[in-house]
Amino acid sequence: MTLTIELLHSNALKSLKDLEHQLLIKIVEKPELTSYAHPGEPMSVEEFKNWVEYAEDSPKVSLSEAKQRWAAQKEKLGKLIS
Repeated sequence: MTLTIELLHSNALKSLKDLEHQLLIKIVEKPELTSYAHPGEPMSVEEFKNWVEYAEDSPKVSLSEAKQRWAAQKEKLGKLIS
């Protein structure tokens, strides 16, 4: 998902750079909005609020369970590639 934001303070950019360093987000300086790297139509504020509400109500998994699931998927993918 792609989200366009406006930074209101220079400290906000530092915080985003920290998230990028942790591989949680990718900062795109000048995105080409027609790129396949940015799929989908822009979201309205209402659609975004609905998405957040949906995400908050969705089932959660623990970090350890998520890591176990990813390890299993990674192994399966490795076998398919080999």
